[in-house]
Amino acid sequence: MMSFRETANDLTTKVKLALEKREELIKNYQKIRNDLRISKAENEHLLDMIVEAFPEMGQDVSSCSSSEEYLSQSGDECSIDASLGILKNGKHDLLDSPTSALGSSHMTKRRRRQGKRDDRNDPKPIEQLPRDADGNLVFPIVVGKGQDQIEIHNLGRIKWEPETYHTSRYIWTVGFRSTRVYPSIVTGEPGCTYTSEILEGNGDMPVFQVTPADMPDKPFRANSSSGVWKQILDALTSKGASVKTHASGPQMYGLSHLGVTKAIQELENADKCSKYIMQKWAEPDKSHSVVATAMSSESESAED
Repeated sequence: MMSFRETANDLTTKVKLALEKREELIKNYQKIRNDLRISKAENEHLLDMIVEAFPEMGQDVSSCSSSEEYLSQSGDECSIDASLGILKNGKHDLLDSPTSALGSSHMTKRRRRQGKRDDRNDPKPIEQLPRDADGNLVFPIVVGKGQDQIEIHNLGRIKWEPETYHTSRYIWTVGFRSTRVYPSIVTGEPGCTYTSEILEGNGDMPVFQVTPADMPDKPFRANSSSGVWKQILDALTSKGASVKTHASGPQMYGLSHLGVTKAIQELENADKCSKYIMQKWAEPDKSHSVVATAMSSESESAED
C-alpha cells in the first residue's frame, strides 16, 4: 500500500504530465488555427480569381455555403469544376493543363463559354455616365437598379506599381468608394448601407474594406474584393438572412459596370498598368438614324 507521500508524489507527477500535455495541445491548436486562417485567406483570393476569370461560374460557386464545404464535399454540385485545376473531389489538385481532366464535350462547352465570356478586343457599347457642362463626372454615379443599385462616390487614383493593384480585367484604384444597400448583420432587416472602399495597404497588396452603417467600428477587410464580401455574406448567412453565399466582388463594388470601366481607363496612369488589357469601345451606330431619316423623307414625299 502506497504511503501518503508516495501518493502525493505520484499525483504531482501526473499533474505535471497533464500540464505538459495541455501546453502541447494549446500549441497544436494555435498552429491549426493559424493554418486555417491562412487557408481561408488563400481560398478567398482563389474564389476572387475564379469569379473574375469565369463570371459564368458565379452561380456554381454560390452553391456551396462556406469555404469549408469546398474541402469537405466531393459532390459535383459543390466542387469547383476540375477544368480550373483548383479543387477536385474536395482536395487541392493543381493540374498542369486546365483541360487535361475534361472530356471532349466539356472542352467544347468550356471553349464556347470562354469565347462568350469576355474579350477585351471585342468592342463593347459605351454606357454613358452623367457629366456636367465641362465634361466632368457628376458624383455620386448611380449604376444598377433596384436591389443591385450602387452609388459610386469616388473613382480613386491609379497606383500602377506593384502589379497587385491591377489584373488583366480590373484596376484597383486607391480611394475608390461606393455604397449599396443590403440586409443588416445586426438586425437582419433590409436597408443597411454598406460602404465599399479600396485602401492602400502597408505591403504589396491593396486592402478591400467594407463598412456597414450600423457597425462603423467593425469594418470587414480582406485582400480581395470578393473575399471581403464573402465575409459579409457568411455573417448574414449565420444570422439566417436569405442572401447569396458568394458574389463577385467587382460587381458588389460597382467596378464591373462598363461605364465605370471606361471612366477608370481614362484616369491618369491607366496606361502604366502593365497587366491590364484596355477594353475597346464600339462607336455609336449611326446607320439606324440615317435609315430612319431616309424613311421619314420618303414618307413625307409620298404624302406631298
